[in-house]
Amino acid sequence: MSAFIPNKKNYNLMFLLNLLTLACLPNLAHAGLFNWFNASDNVTSNQNEFLTPEQAFVLSSSQTADSLTLSFDIAPGYYLYRHQLTVTPERARLGDWQLPQGQPHNDAYFGESQVYTQSFTLNLPLLDVQDQAQVKVQYQGCTTDLCYAPQTVQIPIKGEG
Repeated sequence: MSAFIPNKKNYNLMFLLNLLTLACLPNLAHAGLFNWFNASDNVTSNQNEFLTPEQAFVLSSSQTADSLTLSFDIAPGYYLYRHQLTVTPERARLGDWQLPQGQPHNDAYFGESQVYTQSFTLNLPLLDVQDQAQVKVQYQGCTTDLCYAPQTVQIPIKGEG
C-alpha cells in the first residue's frame, strides 16, 4: 500500500482547485442551486422580503392656511412606535396637538410600549409660519425580525403670502 506524499506540484493543484471552487460558489448561490440541498441562507433570503422604511411607513402631508395634516399609511405586518414619533417645527409655531393613543405592545427592543399598526392622521395647527419654514418628522418602526433605524423627514410649510 502506498501513502500519499504531498509535494509542491500537489499543493499547487489543490490550491488551484480550491480557488476555482471558491470562484464558482457565488454563481451557484445566485443560480439557486444551493436551494436544492436546502443550503440557502435564510437571513439573505428574508432580506428581500422586507419593505424599505419609505414603503412600510408612507408619510404624506397636506396644508391649509391654518393647519398641516400629516398622514401615515402603515403596511400590514409593520408598526410604528408612538414614543419614537416626534414633530419639530423649524421657523414655525404650532398650536396644541396630540398623538393618538397607540396599541399596547411588548417587544425585545423597547419592552412595554405603544405602537401604531394602522394608518392615522395628525392635524397640526399652524400659528405662525415664517419664510423657509418646515417641520422635522422623526419616527421609528419595526416588523417581525427587523427594526428599522430612526427615520427623519423634512416637510416644508408655506406661509401666507
